[in-house]
Amino acid sequence: MLLLIASGLYFSVSRSILFTIFLSVMAFYLLSSGWATVIRREGKTERFELANCLFILLAGAFAIGIGLTETIRGAPLQDDVPSAAFFILAALAGLFGAYDVAVIRRGGCTGKHRIARHLWRMCLSLFIAVTIFFLGNNDVLPEVLRTPFFLTAPIVAVLALMVFWLVRVIFTNWYRTPSQ
Repeated sequence: MLLLIASGLYFSVSRSILFTIFLSVMAFYLLSSGWATVIRREGKTERFELANCLFILLAGAFAIGIGLTETIRGAPLQDDVPSAAFFILAALAGLFGAYDVAVIRRGGCTGKHRIARHLWRMCLSLFIAVTIFFLGNNDVLPEVLRTPFFLTAPIVAVLALMVFWLVRVIFTNWYRTPSQ
């Protein structure tokens, strides 16, 4: 995943595509915060979580800045991406940052909520990467594979698997800590 995100960021920067740069940054944030959730002992947070929270909030502030710049100009900066798209990214960044603040104040996650946090963050990061590849860069695929079914099936599969595992972890007794 890290290599996929890094390559997406490289191609976005080399092509100067601002929107996918922000998507790559968001995917990296989700990957790193999901990873940090699962490697920490239950109920613990460290400086990394705080730095990651500040990182996504700063990215959200930049997205607001680009959205406002496009709105004031009255035209997209590039690639016909409307300012509303950057405002949506900024809102998501704000939500993720607010959730991080809550987890840091609580002192971390435990039990099924820890696993669920790890799952949705990793799956959402994969969703972003798969969507960028299959819908944003499908010109690298052979012509025969550029059908609507082939391009959307992996995206739907990632979302379906994320929902399946979240339901299984949160609403069943599948994941139980020894103290439960």
